Formats: sequence, C-alpha cells, structure tokens
Amino acid sequence: MADIKSTATYTVEITAAELALIRRALKLVHHYGDADDWTPAVALLGDLEDTA
Repeated sequence: MADIKSTATYTVEITAAELALIRRALKLVHHYGDADDWTPAVALLGDLEDTA
C-alpha cells in the first residue's frame, strides 16, 4: 500500500459491485500483503462497512 501522508474525506459514487471488489482486494492484503499494511486495510474495511 502507499504511504499515507495526509487524510481527507471524499464522497464518490460507486456501484455495489465495485464496492464488493474493493472489499475483496482489501481482504487479500491479509494473505498476500505486507504485515504492516494489514492494520490500515482493516481500518478502511471498517470505514466501508460503516457506510454500506
């Protein structure tokens, strides 16, 4: 994953299928990504669940 230098909130329109693909990709970080990337991936997954 990229190093995050700052944070902001954006509103974007995506389809349910696109959201599902994003969630699946983030879950793959656990198995195929660096250990350091897992915590930010879980946080983003949580944020996505809150908005579903």
